Amino acid sequence: MGLKNKEVIISHLARNSVREIYEYIKTREKSSSTAHAVRQAIIEKCLSLKEFSGYSKEPYLEDYPENYRSVSLWSYVIIFTVKDKKQIRVLNVVHGHQHPESRKPTE
Repeated sequence: MGLKNKEVIISHLARNSVREIYEYIKTREKSSSTAHAVRQAIIEKCLSLKEFSGYSKEPYLEDYPENYRSVSLWSYVIIFTVKDKKQIRVLNVVHGHQHPESRKPTE
């Protein structure tokens, strides 16, 4: 069961995280084009969630009452929720090796 034709909202925190990922790669790799490609891929993955049917629960957030989900892209984890089957809300994008505390919801 996909969420086709649903709205995808990317939170401010997730947008800031993607911006930080971009800046980190740009500085570390000294390549704006690589940083841009990674940023684009993350955004496209976020927007594709409305077509995605293979949701997996976010294991580090199972103790929270909200039904948090995650999907991976390379070494990044996109954390999101599905609201009223009408909206997908991307909450954060973190590196998979970051401490699980960084995955905690802030909204």
